[in-house]
Amino acid sequence: MTVSRKKTIGLTIAHLPEGELRCEHIEKIEISLPDITRLLLKPLAISVDPYMRTRMQPSGYDYIERWKAGSTLSGWTMAEVVTSSEPGFKRGDLVVGHLPMQELIATDGQHLMRVPAGSDPDAYLHPLGMTGFTAWVGMQLLGQPTAEDTVLVSAAAGAVGSIAAQLAQRQGANVIVTAGRTDKRDWLHRLGFKTVLNHRHPDYARQLNNAAPSGITLNFENIGGSAFTAAIDAMRSNGRLVLCGLVSQYQTRSPRKSPDNFAQLRKKRVAIHHFVVPDYLTHWNDFQRFMAPLVDQKSIAWRLDKVSGGLDSVAPALIGLLNGDNIGKRVVEW
Repeated sequence: MTVSRKKTIGLTIAHLPEGELRCEHIEKIEISLPDITRLLLKPLAISVDPYMRTRMQPSGYDYIERWKAGSTLSGWTMAEVVTSSEPGFKRGDLVVGHLPMQELIATDGQHLMRVPAGSDPDAYLHPLGMTGFTAWVGMQLLGQPTAEDTVLVSAAAGAVGSIAAQLAQRQGANVIVTAGRTDKRDWLHRLGFKTVLNHRHPDYARQLNNAAPSGITLNFENIGGSAFTAAIDAMRSNGRLVLCGLVSQYQTRSPRKSPDNFAQLRKKRVAIHHFVVPDYLTHWNDFQRFMAPLVDQKSIAWRLDKVSGGLDSVAPALIGLLNGDNIGKRVVEW
């Protein structure tokens, strides 16, 4: 669909899903742009992430504005500057930030980060972007793994889990990772993880106990459901739980449901760290100083799961992500 500079096309919530998300819940609409813009951006790639499904829930998840019917979708985006009257930005610059999902975006430039010249722009969609920041906050800042720890990272072939697991590995911890598909587990083996489990296996709980006979001291939880139940049973007393996500539950009517054995954590005196990244944005520069050298030196592995097609591909890409069909960080490109 071709539009003038005064109008563009964006994505909106047609109606909220009551069960699983379907393509019909998201639609394209025409959006008016202001006559005068300080910055006009053309998106090149949009991140799709599990938390987007939680924004469609009717309650809970109050750390971020919930979407409702008619809401414009938004996400972590890399874009090119088309026109600029804003100091510090010029035509052709690449920027990243949380932006509306539109063909053209008018903005004042606040909360945008310029991609440094000479760097790999794709890195700012993943290890140096919001998913890398989430992994760093959860593992490095809150989890603080040491060589004495036995660390469990579920969904470790995903965007956050893959970075978090490597951060624990770099600290010398005994790291157990999980993934639900053979190709994902093969990738994790290639990254150097020795203990790679299938959290969908009917015998997963026993396998986890065999892999950590003395118990898990740090659980970086991404999945929820039965995998979380097994992890709680395997926790050692005085351990730590970093509750990052419950992705297996986001498409259900009870997305925040705790496992039936959750009370065991109190009995075991497990310290629980549940976090959301907006609370930690003051640490963004510390994160960049930590992670950028690792990326530059290729000391941390990462991969983008790229889906082409622009706005038309956002809904199917997000639905596929929620079904676990990605490896690494999923982004939609133009």
